[in-house]
Amino acid sequence: MKVRIGILVSLSFFWVLANLPASLLRNVINSDHVSLIAPQGTVWHGSARLVTALDIDARIRWQVTLWRPGLDLSISDENSQLGGRIEFGTAVQSLTLTGELNARSLAPLLRRYDLFLPGVFTLNDMTFLWRSGAVQMEKPSLIAWSGGDLRYILANRQYEAFMRPLRATLDTNAQGELETRVTADGQNDGQLMVLRWRKNGSVYFGVSRGMLRLANYPWSGSESEETLIFEVERRLTHSASPSRAQHWHFARKRSQSSIERQANAAVLLSN
Repeated sequence: MKVRIGILVSLSFFWVLANLPASLLRNVINSDHVSLIAPQGTVWHGSARLVTALDIDARIRWQVTLWRPGLDLSISDENSQLGGRIEFGTAVQSLTLTGELNARSLAPLLRRYDLFLPGVFTLNDMTFLWRSGAVQMEKPSLIAWSGGDLRYILANRQYEAFMRPLRATLDTNAQGELETRVTADGQNDGQLMVLRWRKNGSVYFGVSRGMLRLANYPWSGSESEETLIFEVERRLTHSASPSRAQHWHFARKRSQSSIERQANAAVLLSN
C-alpha cells in the first residue's frame, strides 16, 4: 500500500511539474521593459505576445530542451521572423539570434526619432553573453540592411535620400559596451555611424560627415568623411520628446553655414 501511494504521489508530482502553466512566466519576465501577454501552453513549451518598452510587439514561442539546457525561441510578427536560443551555464548565459527583421517591425520605435526607412535587416548568428551582470558579444556579428528610400526630420525640416545597402558590425568595445559601427556595403566610404549601448542604459549615436552626404543633409565644413559631426545620447525607453534625457552635440561648429547654425539652434532650443 505504501509503495502504491508513493508511486501515485510521484506520478502526480511529475504530472503537475510537466503541466506548469505558461502564465507563471509572467511573474519572472514582466517588468517595465518586457511583458508577456496572454501566455499559452506550459512553462516548457508555449507561446505569448511579447510587448517591449521599445514599442516592439511580436509573437514569441519557446520550447525547453533538457539534453542541452536551454530554450529554443521563435520571435515573429507579420513582417519579420527571428530564431534564437537561450542557454544556461554556471557562470555565463547566452542568447543567440538569427533571421530577418523588417523595418516595418521597427517603425513605431523609429517614429519616436522622426526616422522613416524601408528594407530588411539581416542578422547573422548574433550571440550575446550575460556574464557578471554585463552583456557582451561572443564574437563580432554582422548586420546587413538592404537599403531604400530614407526620410527623416531634423530641426523641423524633412530630408529624403535613397540609401544604398549598409552593413554594421556589432561587438564589445574596450569599455565593455556593446558597439555598432556602420559602413556602406561594398564601398570604401569608411565609418558612417557609431552606436553604443552605455552601461547606464542610454544609447550614444555618432553620425559622420560621410553619412550626412549619403543622407542628403547640407554641411559646409571641410572635415574628413569619417569625422563625427552629430553626436546624440539618450535613453531608448523614454518618450521621443527632446526634453527627456537627450543631449545633442554638433562638432566643428565654426565650419557650419548659416542654415546649419539655424538648424543647430532649433534643436538646442527644443531641449
